[in-house]
Formats: sequence, C-alpha cells, structure tokens
Amino acid sequence: MSLQISQYIELLLGSVGVILGLFFAIFLLLVGREYRHANALLSIYLLAFSLRIGKSLFHNFFDIDEWIRTTLLATLLAIGPATWLYVKSLVKAEESIDKGEYFHFLPLTFAICLSWLIPNDGTSWLFAVFYNFLIAHMFGYMLVSIVWLKAQSSKYDSEIQSNTRGWLYSFLTINLVFVVFYFLISESVIAYMTMSLLFTAVIISFSFLALRDLSLFQKPYERYSGSQLDEVGSQNIMNRLRAVMEQEKPYLNPSLNLEGLSEMVGTSTKELSQAINQLESLNYSQFIAKHRVIEVQRILREGNHANFKIAAIAYQCGFNSISSFNAAFKKHTGTTAAAYRSSLER
Repeated sequence: MSLQISQYIELLLGSVGVILGLFFAIFLLLVGREYRHANALLSIYLLAFSLRIGKSLFHNFFDIDEWIRTTLLATLLAIGPATWLYVKSLVKAEESIDKGEYFHFLPLTFAICLSWLIPNDGTSWLFAVFYNFLIAHMFGYMLVSIVWLKAQSSKYDSEIQSNTRGWLYSFLTINLVFVVFYFLISESVIAYMTMSLLFTAVIISFSFLALRDLSLFQKPYERYSGSQLDEVGSQNIMNRLRAVMEQEKPYLNPSLNLEGLSEMVGTSTKELSQAINQLESLNYSQFIAKHRVIEVQRILREGNHANFKIAAIAYQCGFNSISSFNAAFKKHTGTTAAAYRSSLER
C-alpha cells in the first residue's frame, strides 16, 4: 500500500473519530440530566481526544508550527484529571466541583503556557521528558480511578447502580489499555500504528458502549420510561419511606443499602429508586446522606454533645468517612459543619 493511500485511509478513519468525539461532547453538554457536572467532565475528555486526533491528521497533510503541535499534544494532560473527576462525580452524584480539584488541571495549564519552549522535533531530551510525562500522567490517573472505584464498590456495592458500575469499569479498562499501547508504540516495542487510529479506536469503543445504555446520560425520569409505576404509586412508596425514615431511622446504620431499605418499605429496589428520583430529585445515596446531615444538625442544635468532635457525631449518624460527611453537609446546608456549630454558639 502506497504512503498516500495509507494517509487517506488514516484521514477517513481519523475523521470518524473526530466527528464521533465532538458529537458526543456536544450531546453531553446539551442533554439535561441529573449529573450535568459529570457530563461536562466527560466532554472535556472527549474534546482532548478529538484535538489529539486532529493534530495527527493535520500534521500528515500540512506543515504545523512546532509550538502548535506541542500545544495540541499537551491537551492529553486533560484526559487523566477529566477521567478521575468524571468517575468520582458520577459515583458520588456531585453537582459541582470543589475548587481544590481544579488543581488537577494545573499541569495542562503550565504545559500550554510553556509549549513554545518545548521543541517538537522528536530528538530533544526536553521533548522526550515531556512526552513520557504525558503518558505517565494519564497512566497514573487511570490506576487511581480504578483503585478508587473498586474501593467504593466494595463499600457501597448496592448504592452504585449496576449499569453505572459496569460502564465505568469498561470505560477505565479501555483507557488503561489505550495508555499501555500508546507507551509501547511510542517506545517502538510493538509495530507502529498511527496515533490517530489508536485514539479513534478508543472513541469508537466509547461510542459503542455509550449507545448501548443512553440512560447514563439522560434525565432521571427518562430512565423509567418503561416502568409500570405511575405517579400515585411513587407517592405511596414515598409516604411509606418517610414513615420508615421518621420512625426507625435506618439511615443511622452505616451498613444500610438499597436492598435493605427496599425490604423495610415493602417495594423493589427499582421502584424505590424511581420514587426517590422523581419525587425528591435525588438518588438513593443523596437521599440517605441528606437525612444523616439533618440528624447531625439536630444533635448539634441540642447542645448535649458540645464536647463531642464533629467527626464522632458524623460516624454516629451513619457516615462511613469524614470526606463523604463534609461533602454531604456542605451540599445540603451550604456551609461546613464547623461553621454551622460556630453559628449556634453565638
């Protein structure tokens, strides 16, 4: 096969990758759903991939300044942080990003600002260091994401929907394999293939998995379009749920899961999850966390635990970790637990 024909084949396949990547990025930004923040992070991931494919394609047919090629290459530094924060946001159902988490994107910012100082001729030691850092950066975030997701699944297996868990494991596995191949190709350990085709393969794999279950990107009520549970049925379930929450306070049990609560209410896990989503605009984890936060507030207001540390009260109210407590408290009250306690003492 002549070089020109192979380049045109790469252009065709690479263009498919760019179009798919941009299509899904725009789709995720426009679709209204509960996890808008997660969609935005996944859009950043897809945009970085699309720019990287575009860089390879344009470089095959046009002369591009070195600093532009380095800048487009630097967009890979967005993939790792976007992946990690996406996984965390989807599992925790976070609606906004903590300001401190923006620091994950600092390497990307520095690399873009300094791209004109990094030669892109393939021979400079500085470029080699930069290139290897890109790969190590992505690999590190993929490993952290997988380890974190595994830990969350073991702790709160029933709270993470099976389709979400399956999707994230597949998504992370594809990315980890991609980074390994990227490294092996760059080091000439395996036969060379154009990077744009490798990136396109990832985009196509992602698109195939995403199209199998669009409920991951839709509004909560759209997930239950085929459900037999109507609005009256949902309200009846919620009435029983509220009675259980008030009388038995099951949320104080740190081992509480969706199956256990469903049995107490006398319904299925699917119907309970649907009722909570539709009538409270929360998922199961958020709903339980909200009640635990309310209990913490009640204890703090009583003043009988003035000598207790806030962490001890959080554990007493069913939280498994201080980080999850702090995030939930701030989300549902708009302030920190320490600030809330101080306001009560004034």
